[in-house]
Amino acid sequence: MRSPRRPVAVLIALLTVVALAPALASTPAVAAPTAWAPEAATYGMAITNDVPITMPDGRILRASVHVPTELATGQPANGPFPVILSETPYGKTFVDPIPAYLVERGYIGVGVDVAGTGGSQGQSQLFGTQESEDSVDVINWVAALPHSNGKVGMVGISYLAIDQLFAAAEVGPNSPLKAIFPVAASVDPLRDLFSVGGIVNMESSLGLIAGYFGDRTLTPWLERASDPADALRLMMEHALAGIPFELTTGLDALLQTGRVYDGPYWQERAPQNVLSKIVANDVAMYLVGGQYDVFQRGEPLIYSELQNIAAGLPQYAPMTPGQPVTSKYQLLFGPWDHGDEGAGIDLNALQLQWFDHWLKGEDTGILDTTTPLHVIQPDNTRYEAQDYPLETTSPQRYYLNSGGKLGTAKPNLLGGADPLLFTGTSNVCTRSTQQWSAGLIPAKICGASEPPALPAPVQLTYTSPALPNGMKLAGPVGVRLNASATSTDTMFSVTVEDVAPNGTAVSLSSGAQLGSMRAIDPSRSWTAPNGGYLLPYHPLTQASALPVKPLVNTVYNIEIRPIFATLAPGHKLRIMIGTGDLPHLLPPPMKLLDLAGLYLVQHNSLAMSWID
Repeated sequence: MRSPRRPVAVLIALLTVVALAPALASTPAVAAPTAWAPEAATYGMAITNDVPITMPDGRILRASVHVPTELATGQPANGPFPVILSETPYGKTFVDPIPAYLVERGYIGVGVDVAGTGGSQGQSQLFGTQESEDSVDVINWVAALPHSNGKVGMVGISYLAIDQLFAAAEVGPNSPLKAIFPVAASVDPLRDLFSVGGIVNMESSLGLIAGYFGDRTLTPWLERASDPADALRLMMEHALAGIPFELTTGLDALLQTGRVYDGPYWQERAPQNVLSKIVANDVAMYLVGGQYDVFQRGEPLIYSELQNIAAGLPQYAPMTPGQPVTSKYQLLFGPWDHGDEGAGIDLNALQLQWFDHWLKGEDTGILDTTTPLHVIQPDNTRYEAQDYPLETTSPQRYYLNSGGKLGTAKPNLLGGADPLLFTGTSNVCTRSTQQWSAGLIPAKICGASEPPALPAPVQLTYTSPALPNGMKLAGPVGVRLNASATSTDTMFSVTVEDVAPNGTAVSLSSGAQLGSMRAIDPSRSWTAPNGGYLLPYHPLTQASALPVKPLVNTVYNIEIRPIFATLAPGHKLRIMIGTGDLPHLLPPPMKLLDLAGLYLVQHNSLAMSWID
């Protein structure tokens, strides 16, 4: 847990089309101070739908081309203009991914249905290699459009953001692609979205399967409305091609097989494995992420890994104070969920400032910053930083103690242990429920404050004294539980809360761990100065599984997704420990008998538990 060096705190549905609608407001953009200001709309816009793009193997992808038009005549303007591209699996007409704001200020916009979706032929791969190779052909095609200046940028949220990362890695040096602006992207879809500590993310995963299947199957009717026979053919083709993925994914989750483990399937689809190519290809990236986004874990890691690669440092290590940083890779991280990233700022103007620099060669001031990490906290205060984790903070350890206490003093020999009964259940209307609905459930319904804790032994709570100077949390948080159990496997869910003087609790973040998946890869983990892990990395492979020995104290290092928040003076820090997080996490059905039992969370000098 990152806390201040000084005593004063200065410091998916679900990827579905509903979550794809960017939340764009009209307040000033977050950017470095500059005299640059967004220009007024200079052009109108005309759209040509259903434009074919023929791939080298003969498959046809279909595009919608948005061109600037003269305001006086309505005719296409001569340009030349840069091109903004967005590739979508959700139907380029159903949810238009091209910002009209950019087209009206001198950009050609092109939305393309990825293979096997919408009006495009082929088989959907969900970020497979063929999809990346298609992106290269599409980028070259759009760069050669009439009135193009030959330079290309990419935009989009969620799936459309992740596609940008793979495209930027695949294009090679000297490509027309110069800059991307991904909103809500993943560094590692298995750990960011589909699994938490080896436990299947039921809420978002099932939503992804249902939403992705539905969009892929139904959108051909809209995208190919001019040719009903082809639309019907594509609907059947897309539906049948996807059935093996949906069925096997569901069976894997139920049977704890296949894709519940890390392996070739997930490694092919993890952008972390291609970030070095993005740097080598000299493609600039401005990333936007959210504290309550489904990709909350991965967005800061994309930033730190790009910065490390650019500086010639180990990709997966934490950034170090004073290391070189470049404004070519920036992250704006705010208190947003999946679908409302950028709420309260003008993302349109920020995108314009980014692309005007990279695609038009204008001095917009977007690179005039030595702090490329821009943080907006849940209380809407903001600060600028260089490193992740922040160099202005250092780890501070809080120990679990008897009586539900959480403090900086180590427990004594008589500290004891607290019983926790496995139920696999939890409160069901929490910030976790809201977050993993990908923003479909409003925070005012679930998430504005947390319900009271369930009684022990169903749930355990540990609360600090009131913090007279408050506390700033800025980065990864690690929880170490030392526990024994009567069972042959365990399941822990941990939530970190900010508790106000009136008792109102607000969830800051959470994490979970399946006991048999507790193995650590030290080469990928971030350690605390006094031992333990700030960011434990679990291999999550079938080969890494470790049995839980009944009645033997076992250490579980649990990754809590990063927190950027300041607890006000007088507030308390609380962690809640349970054995479920419904409807977010699905206890492995075939392991229920292994999980069932009584756990003992230890907090004594011989077996300490803590939060870093």
